Amino acid sequence: IYFRSPMPMLTSSRSRVTVAMQAVGICMVAGVMHTTLKIFTSWLKVQRMRKILADVPFARYETPSCFLGYAKGFLKNLLRLNEWFIEISAGLGVSKMLGNRFEPQQVWVLVHDPACINHFLKDAAHLYTKPSADQFLMVKFFKMWIGDGIFTFQHGIGAADKGKAWHTQRKIAANIFSKANFQSNMGEVFERKAKRLVSLLQAPASRGECVDIQRLFFAFTMDSIMQIFFNEDVDTMDGSECTYGSAFDEAHRSMLAYLRPSAPFILMLRYLPWPFGGTSGLALELHGKCSPHFQNFLRAITTLTEESHRLVTSCRNDPNLAERTDLLALFVQAENEHFTDKYLQDMVLNFIIAGRDTTACLLSWTFYVLSMNPEVQAKLIAEINEKQVGETPTLKSLSASAMPYLNGVLYEVLRLYPPVPRDNKVAMADDTFPDGTRIPKGTSCLWSPYCMGRDAARYPEPEAVKPERWIPFAAPAPHEFPVFQAGPRICLGVDMALFEAKLVAVMLLKEFSFDLKPGEAENIRCAATLTMSICNSKDLDSHNLWVKPKRRGT
Repeated sequence: IYFRSPMPMLTSSRSRVTVAMQAVGICMVAGVMHTTLKIFTSWLKVQRMRKILADVPFARYETPSCFLGYAKGFLKNLLRLNEWFIEISAGLGVSKMLGNRFEPQQVWVLVHDPACINHFLKDAAHLYTKPSADQFLMVKFFKMWIGDGIFTFQHGIGAADKGKAWHTQRKIAANIFSKANFQSNMGEVFERKAKRLVSLLQAPASRGECVDIQRLFFAFTMDSIMQIFFNEDVDTMDGSECTYGSAFDEAHRSMLAYLRPSAPFILMLRYLPWPFGGTSGLALELHGKCSPHFQNFLRAITTLTEESHRLVTSCRNDPNLAERTDLLALFVQAENEHFTDKYLQDMVLNFIIAGRDTTACLLSWTFYVLSMNPEVQAKLIAEINEKQVGETPTLKSLSASAMPYLNGVLYEVLRLYPPVPRDNKVAMADDTFPDGTRIPKGTSCLWSPYCMGRDAARYPEPEAVKPERWIPFAAPAPHEFPVFQAGPRICLGVDMALFEAKLVAVMLLKEFSFDLKPGEAENIRCAATLTMSICNSKDLDSHNLWVKPKRRGT
């Protein structure tokens, strides 16, 4: 009888195990080498950047020389960053913040000097652009939320297309902000929606009840923007749910709720090799699956995608498309550009945050300021009584020359509570500021309208509300009052936002005066969100502004 020896089979199995172990060993060595190389090259970049910035004074944060740099102070003050930036940089035109020695994106300069801000926002704007997803963790998630659009497109030498996509979207969008459109379409929509808002306040005013006016302002701006930008007539001010608006807010808050505690872990993943590391690796995917906040974020994004697709499809199929003047129609009508549905959906999302959130924040803080300063409210009502008698507010009748006190109130609110309290650009090449400060490539240049607006050297008694500062009105240079940015990326909708806020303020104050709910003042905080709305809790987990409207003369 012939027996086959089992030895060859055993040898073959052992060989496969040996090969597999060798492969694993090689992968591990390659992974370690990858991580080591990445850390070393990052360290070299940071060392170069630190050397160039050696003569720039440190901002006054805790332990600037420790290994983690500003991280301790930053994390400690995460829910009050605006106040913290004032504390560490007041009186410094340009100061530096240095973080982890292996993280080039943690090399910051805080810029309060208007000449330097003018330099990187205007004169040398081509050298400074929005950070990429590789440079800033927040950008990756921001782009997951609103996609590729005017808020996230890069420009200048930092953009792969040298800024063509950004320039095209801005050029087409500019057509909706014409003076003719203000006086016809926009004015009519704002007036109609404001009348609806006035009618909704009649009942609580007669009953002496408080209302969450911030919720109403966010609903008002959402209803207005849906009509002006997308030709959708919706009414969410009465409490009806707006799927789009609810999903937008949920995505915003869930994104931040996920990132705040997770950022250190996610940053460490940058150094792990593929397929585990990076912001698209398996480790982050698994981490996200275990986070309820991240799952809420993804669900909200899915809803936004579906709703944006619905808007785009409806516009493309509209038989009256040629007569439409809304923003989405302008892009669809630009047939020579051949925009994809994805491009148009992302454009929709970018303009929602631009046209809805910022104006709603401005209105909310305006009525907070008026409620906290009854003498200011009384003077504004007196001006309205004198100059807005029996007429519908127009662009001309709401101008700074026609309504100087109203204009002064809004500029005081923008000074104290800018809708976007801070922003940044990244240097894409070595450069030098007008004051001689050398800026290395990769440096994040951060400016804060919130800090600049509370600078006593520029505004005596900066915490006081004084609309008279702006009378007679001389429009501040954008780089000295960078609430709306400056240079080529200056806000397209600044005139629309001011007109909208003035119109609503006049129409409400013609009918009502407003008092803050008793005991509420001590709870008011600035929200730690990308656009600075109002929170009414110390933990920033409640977003209401409770006021009591009172019929004028009662």
